[in-house]
Amino acid sequence: MIRFVLAIAALALATVSPAHADAVSDFYKGKTVTIYVGFTPGGNYDLYARMLSEFMPRHMPGNPQLVVQNKPGAASLNAAQSVMKVLPQDGLSIAMTANMLPLEQLLEGANAAIDMKKARWLGNMVELTSAAIVWHDSPIKTLDEMKQKETVFGSTGPSGETYVVPLAMNAILGTKIKVVAGYPGITEVMVALERGEIQGRSGSWQNVLQHPDWIAGKKIIPIVQVGVRKHPDLAGVPQLSELAKTPEDKQLADLVSNSIAVSRAPWVGPGVPEERVKALRAAFDATMKDPEFVKVAQERNVELTYMSGEDVEKRLSKSLDVSPELVTRLKTILEPK
Repeated sequence: MIRFVLAIAALALATVSPAHADAVSDFYKGKTVTIYVGFTPGGNYDLYARMLSEFMPRHMPGNPQLVVQNKPGAASLNAAQSVMKVLPQDGLSIAMTANMLPLEQLLEGANAAIDMKKARWLGNMVELTSAAIVWHDSPIKTLDEMKQKETVFGSTGPSGETYVVPLAMNAILGTKIKVVAGYPGITEVMVALERGEIQGRSGSWQNVLQHPDWIAGKKIIPIVQVGVRKHPDLAGVPQLSELAKTPEDKQLADLVSNSIAVSRAPWVGPGVPEERVKALRAAFDATMKDPEFVKVAQERNVELTYMSGEDVEKRLSKSLDVSPELVTRLKTILEPK
């Protein structure tokens, strides 16, 4: 199996001429590649980035060192701008940023801080499901109650699903969620939830899986799940798209759900030489198929759903091809009140 995995990487690199392949290997040899995570340590983005940094170097030409640097701020926009605009476009800087950044660009149009359509995606590590949950001792414990009373949710900021999903729920379901933004990462949101500073949060279910005591002790109550597939742990929890009652609401729910699906997808800037992009994509592909990597992910209770870089680009292009009317509606929903 290992030989098969290595053969995949070799085949991908074969698309580059031998001279270019040697040049790529020579470039990366002895170098350090940095994954810039747009959130604080301990969160879900950080978790996936560190797993990638642990295994991907063995599949990269030149076997460089791969390290993780947390660069929180503006719901990962700080990290995205650094990799897209500030750092050298040499293939030594990889970004792991909020899955909602392409959606934010759709909303901002020409005013967007960065053009995520130019990002060179290496692939997607997992297709996650988002879950809106409340703490067990919250006075509001059901969807019907959330439609009657205000529920306070914590958020990292407008670029993330912790912000977009609750406000989309308000528009589609009639809930009365108040979003408190500004937490530097999901770790801080989860701590605030446990302390009682907030009553709920919407974010990756994988975050909850990293707190097995919460599940065993029934400390959280899942209300709604959002994504392109139902999570097996949330079989009895309705999906946002299922609850939409009008075609317009269904379109909005699908747009948000599809944006969440490309969940943990590393990328490099648009100026990185093509042969290095191909080499990084080949290394990513080989890592995701590495039996040891898969085994460790299972042991750490980390979900994996592989998607190639080319497929990520196609998926995002298709999911963000929506009507101007839908874009206008989502803008209105997400405007600060």
